[in-house]
Amino acid sequence: AALDVSILLEHCLKQNKTWILLHSSEELNNEQFAWLTEAVATRSTGLPVAYITGHKEFYGLDFIVSPAVLIPKPDTEILVELAINYIKGKIFANPNKILTICDMCTGSGCIGLSVLKMLIEDKSIPKNRIPKFVLADISLKALDIATKNTKELFGI
Repeated sequence: AALDVSILLEHCLKQNKTWILLHSSEELNNEQFAWLTEAVATRSTGLPVAYITGHKEFYGLDFIVSPAVLIPKPDTEILVELAINYIKGKIFANPNKILTICDMCTGSGCIGLSVLKMLIEDKSIPKNRIPKFVLADISLKALDIATKNTKELFGI
């Protein structure tokens, strides 16, 4: 419960834990208090915090989420790490090919977009060797979330 309230308070104030600790004697304004009260009441119904805030951190990146997509789990970060290493091996083993990667049932896009972001940031991979990524999902609502995350992460 304490962690949930901490995350909700950070989201409400748009500040991190350190800022909140340093300003712990300050009071919330009426709008902030109303939002936090409603958020805590909503959380008490069992709705996950990520759906209340509309955000979830995954692989060090901030992803938009909604009930239209699954909330990314920390264990899935292992899959991202394995995918990055596997794809890098394929890139260097096939110097004359540009890979195409499909993230099927992408949901929020957290897996495919995290892999792509890390490959782009990897200085050992030439920019012209970055694979093409396709994110696919049967749900138009999920694709909308994945599109928003693509725009947020890559500024497009």
